[in-house]
Amino acid sequence: MRKLCVILFVSLGAATALAQDKPSMVGNWKMDIAQSDFGSDPAPKSESNAISDDSPQLLSFRVHRVDDKGKPSVYSWRGPEDGSMHPGLRNGKPSGQRGFTREQDGTLVQRGEDADGSTFEARISMSPDGDTMTIEGNSKSKDGKENRDKQVFYRVGKPAS
Repeated sequence: MRKLCVILFVSLGAATALAQDKPSMVGNWKMDIAQSDFGSDPAPKSESNAISDDSPQLLSFRVHRVDDKGKPSVYSWRGPEDGSMHPGLRNGKPSGQRGFTREQDGTLVQRGEDADGSTFEARISMSPDGDTMTIEGNSKSKDGKENRDKQVFYRVGKPAS
């Protein structure tokens, strides 16, 4: 479940707010399972993200995921990029909290806690051409198990200009 939350984030950013030369993350993204590394967690069958807002005032996204057993889920989050914690929704129900901040270099940092008590931090960066998003995360389960992962997403549609 943490993977979904991290990715949503995945999957999110507001690069244009800090630097005009950084592309917006608004758009649709598909995970490249083969290029990603899930550490000790199983790889999902698929994952896609839709980022609808990307500014310091509002980051908003929705993640569609099919886990390794074929079970689909949807996760959504919205809030400002000021580090404040806001709840996410998994399949329409509250599921943990997370907050996002932007570093000087444009990297988006996500921190949070899932409903199951696991904690995570992820660093989300984008390629200069704006077509590849990479999420590198660290998580710790309630029982102390740690995992590192790297998820790679490709843009599947650019927003209309």
